[in-house]
Amino acid sequence: MDFEFVTDVTGQPLAKCDIESEAFGDWLSHDLGTNTKAISDLLLTVDGLLAKRAADAEITGKIYHLVIADDEVDLFLNNTELSGQEFEEEFSDGPVAGCGLVEFKHLLQSWLEFIQ
Repeated sequence: MDFEFVTDVTGQPLAKCDIESEAFGDWLSHDLGTNTKAISDLLLTVDGLLAKRAADAEITGKIYHLVIADDEVDLFLNNTELSGQEFEEEFSDGPVAGCGLVEFKHLLQSWLEFIQ
């Protein structure tokens, strides 16, 4: 996954990910934001999953719902009642983005470094 971090005109950090993973950028920017404790806690969860101390994890945020299972990370929209036919077809019941667990950990670590 390709990503970059920037600050907007108000100084708020924004994450931008490649087209296949752009929802992760939105999730980082708006669900996690600059909450370093939440990011650190999530990194501890990821480490536990990588060490096989846990089988899976689910985190519900303001906009997205994160599901981690079998070394895969899937991001879903919280609101499954989407309005607009084009969105219903594109996102119906499936993840809006996904990646591997190691790749996800790298994304989280990079975001944490950027916002500190």
